[in-house]
Amino acid sequence: MDKSTEFSEPTSKNGEKPTDSAEENTDKKESLKRHRENPEENEDAPPNKVQQNEEHATVVAAHYNHLEEKGLKERFNSPIFYLRNFNNWVKSVLIQEYTDKIREKDYGKALRVLDICCGKGGDLSKWQKARVERVVFADIAQVSVQQCETRYQDLRKRCGHLYSAEFIAADCTKDTLRDKYTDPSISFDLVSCQFGLHYSFESLSQARRMLTNISECLRPDGYFFGTIPDAYEIVSRAQKSDNYTFGNRIFNIKLLFDPKEGYPLFGAKYDFHLEGVVDCPEFLVNFQLFVKLAAEFGLELVYKARFADFYKDHSEKYKQLLHRIICFESYPAPPGKELIGDAAEYAHAHKFWEELEDKKECDRIGTMSVCEWEVATIYMAFAFKKKKPVWDADGKPTYKISTEKSKSA
Repeated sequence: MDKSTEFSEPTSKNGEKPTDSAEENTDKKESLKRHRENPEENEDAPPNKVQQNEEHATVVAAHYNHLEEKGLKERFNSPIFYLRNFNNWVKSVLIQEYTDKIREKDYGKALRVLDICCGKGGDLSKWQKARVERVVFADIAQVSVQQCETRYQDLRKRCGHLYSAEFIAADCTKDTLRDKYTDPSISFDLVSCQFGLHYSFESLSQARRMLTNISECLRPDGYFFGTIPDAYEIVSRAQKSDNYTFGNRIFNIKLLFDPKEGYPLFGAKYDFHLEGVVDCPEFLVNFQLFVKLAAEFGLELVYKARFADFYKDHSEKYKQLLHRIICFESYPAPPGKELIGDAAEYAHAHKFWEELEDKKECDRIGTMSVCEWEVATIYMAFAFKKKKPVWDADGKPTYKISTEKSKSA
């Protein structure tokens, strides 16, 4: 019997899945109440705050500009090899799901995309597989954007026919992207923001600028989707640790604020280190506030799920893709190979393996080390749909956002 499609899922250290507590829900309600009473809070920041914002943007841009381009061989030997592949699977599924939704209504439609916070172009080939017509790539790190363009040209040489593209180096939390487009009248069908939106939650004005850039050229019935760190998960783990710091051999997170009274709506800063990928401060995204802000820009939440639940939602449909991009490690290790982590990191897989019936010596199960899974489960995926505007007496767009609960795993 072939066990290679079996998957053993690690659990958290206490074996429990976090749920929103009544106390946290109260904190969120109070925070949102303060936001409604003073929606422009922190909009016009004092000079020292503006300087801090500028300094943080410089730190982020410098970090990603100096991040080395890794070759395939080096990435294969990375301690987060399976984590990165799993993240790529999540992004691939999101792209496929929402390009399919657009094509359900117009199969032959030529799709135009905004890839905001694109980095070095990690999704270049995903857009090619999705058969889109045009992609605008934008990111704060100029060197990353240059590398993205170089990778695009290389892909074009290999593929022959490829979507058209343009590349913009800009701070998407402060600059108006529409002014920088070759065609300012462009209408996007999809906007993707992968692992980057949280940088905009440094301040209310930055979050609004980011959402403006995302929404203003997204056509009605188009989709905005992406991935972000799960603020509740991060705070929950930090509160159970010493000095609000937690991690393992491949990552470390330290809150730079006291979470006893909840966390700030904006500027909830934490240090994040992920082996070979991230080493700079980030900001928590209060998801409830994010949804309310997005609604102001005509974006209605249609899906959200933590990565563990995202896997459960889509693993059956996209099982072949999981195998093709090698999302999971074979356990036990095949002859002549070693596991990427220590034996203790596979206790869950060992137990699962021992309980399997009718297994043969050559059979394997797919799994991930506890260390990598602890990072994967920090993240969540989301998707919004752009609503059609209704114009008020002053000529301003308003949106009717459904109050029904969105799909949430």
